[in-house]
Amino acid sequence: MHIVIQGAGRGLGLAFAHHALRAGATNLYLTARNPQDCEGFRQLQPSERVQWFNLDFLSSDQIATTGEGILAAAPHIDRIIITAGILHDGEIQPEKRVGALEAEAMLHLYQINAMGPVLFLKSLWPALRRAHPITAASLSARVGSISDNRLGGWYSYRASKAALNQYMRTLSIELARYNDQAKIVTLHPGTVETDLSQPYRSQVAKGQLKSAAESAAQLWAVLDRLSAADSGGFFAYDGKPINF
Repeated sequence: MHIVIQGAGRGLGLAFAHHALRAGATNLYLTARNPQDCEGFRQLQPSERVQWFNLDFLSSDQIATTGEGILAAAPHIDRIIITAGILHDGEIQPEKRVGALEAEAMLHLYQINAMGPVLFLKSLWPALRRAHPITAASLSARVGSISDNRLGGWYSYRASKAALNQYMRTLSIELARYNDQAKIVTLHPGTVETDLSQPYRSQVAKGQLKSAAESAAQLWAVLDRLSAADSGGFFAYDGKPINF
């Protein structure tokens, strides 16, 4: 299996990389903003089986260039996993009130959570549309479900993840015209012990916080069970569909 994992420098992306090797991946194509400076690079050194690529979702030019590099290196691609997600970053915090909205922060979250994943898949389009079984998954969040929004708040994170769901759904419809064996989905990992969840862990019910390794294993199993009929769907870590 030839596996592409975006965001493999740490956290859930790195856990996916380790799990992919245990699951029998023959080649990994891993990305990070600065690979040589990340923990993932230290744990998974470049080799015949592991190749690293620079990728920053804030740079559309780099997204295109990285996609070209992966396509040149991989004879084919079996699975693509995109782990990008930002909820808070320094002064950027989830907005609880409409008065807290700021255009720059809203755009920043949209670029990383929504635009980055779909532009990355655009860069890998030749591999996606080739007639063979391929699965592409991007991590979303249950709070991106419009029908499930009962608490409000977290404006930009909710909206950017909802946009991601729509991008993936729309891409799946187009892709089915070329490759009816392809599956494109979004996944809700639950609350995972990563930097994203760190400020909110005290609010998580006992037993609901998962390690990155546990989450990667759960989500990988969900992807293993999907069929082409599931393409375009939004699924939780237990495999249950989530309404948009």
